[in-house]
Amino acid sequence: PVAGSSCRSGTPSPGSTWRTASCGQRIAVSRPGRPVTSEPTPAAADPAMELELARRMADEADRHGQQAELLAQRPALLPTWSPLARAVAVYAGCGAAAGVLVLMLVLASGVGLVDGFTLGAWICAGLPAVAFFGGYLVLGRWGRPAMVAGTPPRYLPLGFLICFLVVPMAYCAYLLLVRGLR
Repeated sequence: PVAGSSCRSGTPSPGSTWRTASCGQRIAVSRPGRPVTSEPTPAAADPAMELELARRMADEADRHGQQAELLAQRPALLPTWSPLARAVAVYAGCGAAAGVLVLMLVLASGVGLVDGFTLGAWICAGLPAVAFFGGYLVLGRWGRPAMVAGTPPRYLPLGFLICFLVVPMAYCAYLLLVRGLR
């Protein structure tokens, strides 16, 4: 701030510059030997109108805050679905991916790259377990809301049942398909 300046805006003369006063308003400051013309600030607006404007802005900020809280309580993965439907879809998707791996193992077994014991072990235990833990991790990472009190349900027994049924059923479906095509 310039010594002796008040919080008034001014129109700078050709040799003056703008500075900010302690009250936050810009004032015109002349260089030594040059006068500055000052104008008073406009009269304060109606206090009732200012209060109403502040109330509206506070209400809108509150509304935006509530919307942000609602969005933070929705997971990134399938946000409009219920937790049960989301878990079923994730575990079924992981089981289907494991079913594709079963097909690749069956084809590798037909060529002689994988023996029968290894194929059976992967079909009955390995791939279902991989599918189950994959679904568990996906639900934990993307199926969980950003703001949640406690741990959201992951439906472990249901996921275990889905994964350990889908993968062997996929193998049975491949066997029926191959037998039916012969």
